[in-house]
Amino acid sequence: MLNSTHSSTVIPNPTKAVGVDPRASIIIPPIPTPAPSGPGSATVALSSANPSTTVTAPTSKVSVTVPNTSGTVTFSLVVTDNMGLESQPAFATVSIQGPPIAVLTATPTIVALGSAIELSGAGSTSPGSIASYKFSLVPAPV
Repeated sequence: MLNSTHSSTVIPNPTKAVGVDPRASIIIPPIPTPAPSGPGSATVALSSANPSTTVTAPTSKVSVTVPNTSGTVTFSLVVTDNMGLESQPAFATVSIQGPPIAVLTATPTIVALGSAIELSGAGSTSPGSIASYKFSLVPAPV
Protein backbone atom coordinates (compact mmCIF):
# COMPACT_ATOMS: atom_id res chain seq x y z
CA MET A 1 0.00 0.00 0.00
CA LEU A 2 1.36 3.42 -0.95
CA ASN A 3 1.67 6.17 1.60
CA SER A 4 0.66 9.44 -0.03
CA THR A 5 1.27 11.68 3.00
CA HIS A 6 2.65 15.06 1.97
CA SER A 7 3.52 16.57 5.38
CA SER A 8 7.00 17.06 6.85
CA THR A 9 8.17 14.27 9.14
CA VAL A 10 10.91 14.39 11.80
CA ILE A 11 12.75 11.17 12.55
CA PRO A 12 13.74 11.52 16.24
CA ASN A 13 16.03 8.46 16.31
CA PRO A 14 17.45 8.16 12.79
CA THR A 15 19.76 5.21 13.59
CA LYS A 16 16.78 2.90 13.98
CA ALA A 17 14.97 4.37 10.99
CA VAL A 18 17.60 4.72 8.28
CA GLY A 19 21.08 4.15 9.77
CA VAL A 20 22.47 7.68 10.13
CA ASP A 21 24.25 9.70 12.80
CA PRO A 22 22.23 9.38 16.06
CA ARG A 23 23.10 12.94 17.11
CA ALA A 24 20.95 14.52 14.41
CA SER A 25 17.28 14.50 13.63
CA ILE A 26 16.35 14.02 10.02
CA ILE A 27 13.67 16.17 8.50
CA ILE A 28 12.01 14.70 5.46
CA PRO A 29 10.42 17.69 3.75
CA PRO A 30 7.12 17.50 1.86
CA ILE A 31 7.40 15.60 -1.38
CA PRO A 32 7.64 18.12 -4.21
CA THR A 33 5.30 18.19 -7.17
CA PRO A 34 5.30 17.10 -9.90
CA ALA A 35 5.96 13.57 -8.71
CA PRO A 36 7.35 10.89 -11.01
CA SER A 37 4.57 9.37 -13.01
CA GLY A 38 4.00 6.66 -15.52
CA PRO A 39 4.37 2.94 -15.30
CA GLY A 40 6.88 1.61 -12.79
CA SER A 41 7.11 4.55 -10.36
CA ALA A 42 5.45 5.85 -7.18
CA THR A 43 6.09 8.70 -4.71
CA VAL A 44 6.23 7.93 -0.98
CA ALA A 45 7.17 9.62 2.30
CA LEU A 46 9.25 7.37 4.56
CA SER A 47 9.67 8.14 8.28
CA SER A 48 10.26 6.38 11.61
CA ALA A 49 6.49 5.93 11.89
CA ASN A 50 6.33 4.64 8.31
CA PRO A 51 9.84 3.29 7.50
CA SER A 52 8.80 1.15 4.52
CA THR A 53 6.30 0.86 1.72
CA THR A 54 5.26 -1.97 -0.57
CA VAL A 55 4.36 -1.40 -4.20
CA THR A 56 2.80 -3.95 -6.52
CA ALA A 57 4.35 -4.87 -9.89
CA PRO A 58 4.70 -3.48 -12.49
CA THR A 59 5.69 -0.55 -10.20
CA SER A 60 9.35 -1.16 -9.40
CA LYS A 61 10.64 2.19 -8.11
CA VAL A 62 9.71 4.88 -5.62
CA SER A 63 10.74 8.51 -5.25
CA VAL A 64 11.85 9.61 -1.77
CA THR A 65 12.77 13.21 -0.87
CA VAL A 66 16.34 13.58 0.42
CA PRO A 67 16.46 14.40 4.16
CA ASN A 68 17.46 17.96 5.03
CA THR A 69 20.73 17.01 6.71
CA SER A 70 24.22 15.86 5.79
CA GLY A 71 25.52 12.34 6.29
CA THR A 72 24.44 9.03 4.88
CA VAL A 73 21.08 7.34 4.51
CA THR A 74 20.72 3.61 3.84
CA PHE A 75 17.77 2.07 2.04
CA SER A 76 16.94 -1.62 1.55
CA LEU A 77 14.84 -3.59 -0.91
CA VAL A 78 13.28 -7.06 -0.60
CA VAL A 79 11.30 -8.44 -3.55
CA THR A 80 8.61 -11.11 -3.33
CA ASP A 81 7.73 -13.39 -6.25
CA ASN A 82 4.30 -14.70 -7.28
CA MET A 83 4.81 -17.76 -5.04
CA GLY A 84 5.43 -15.63 -1.92
CA LEU A 85 9.19 -16.26 -1.75
CA GLU A 86 11.29 -13.29 -0.57
CA SER A 87 14.75 -12.28 -1.76
CA GLN A 88 17.67 -11.41 0.49
CA PRO A 89 17.74 -7.65 1.10
CA ALA A 90 19.72 -5.41 -1.24
CA PHE A 91 21.10 -2.15 0.17
CA ALA A 92 21.86 1.30 -1.24
CA THR A 93 23.63 4.02 0.72
CA VAL A 94 23.26 7.65 -0.31
CA SER A 95 25.68 10.37 0.83
CA ILE A 96 23.95 13.69 1.42
CA GLN A 97 26.05 16.76 0.70
CA GLY A 98 26.92 18.73 3.84
CA PRO A 99 27.08 22.49 4.31
CA PRO A 100 30.09 24.59 3.28
CA ILE A 101 32.88 25.30 5.77
CA ALA A 102 33.89 28.96 6.21
CA VAL A 103 37.56 29.81 6.74
CA LEU A 104 38.42 33.47 7.41
CA THR A 105 41.88 35.05 7.38
CA ALA A 106 42.80 38.66 8.17
CA THR A 107 45.98 40.30 6.89
CA PRO A 108 47.71 41.82 8.75
CA THR A 109 46.57 40.64 12.16
CA ILE A 110 48.01 43.64 14.04
CA VAL A 111 47.40 47.13 12.60
CA ALA A 112 47.53 50.79 13.60
CA LEU A 113 44.27 52.68 14.19
CA GLY A 114 42.60 53.53 10.86
CA SER A 115 44.73 51.09 8.80
CA ALA A 116 43.32 48.77 6.16
CA ILE A 117 42.83 45.06 6.75
CA GLU A 118 42.24 42.47 4.04
CA LEU A 119 39.67 39.78 4.89
CA SER A 120 39.70 36.61 2.81
CA GLY A 121 37.38 33.64 2.65
CA ALA A 122 39.46 31.94 -0.05
CA GLY A 123 40.19 28.92 2.20
CA SER A 124 36.48 28.13 2.54
CA THR A 125 35.28 24.86 1.02
CA SER A 126 32.04 23.31 -0.13
CA PRO A 127 31.04 19.91 -1.50
CA GLY A 128 29.18 21.95 -4.14
CA SER A 129 30.25 25.43 -5.15
CA ILE A 130 30.30 28.58 -3.01
CA ALA A 131 27.77 31.16 -4.19
CA SER A 132 28.59 34.08 -1.86
CA TYR A 133 30.76 35.28 1.02
CA LYS A 134 29.25 37.49 3.77
CA PHE A 135 31.81 39.42 5.85
CA SER A 136 30.57 41.02 9.09
CA LEU A 137 32.09 43.09 11.90
CA VAL A 138 31.34 41.42 15.25
CA PRO A 139 30.59 44.03 17.96
CA ALA A 140 33.16 44.18 20.75
CA PRO A 141 31.98 43.00 24.18
CA VAL A 142 31.00 45.80 26.59
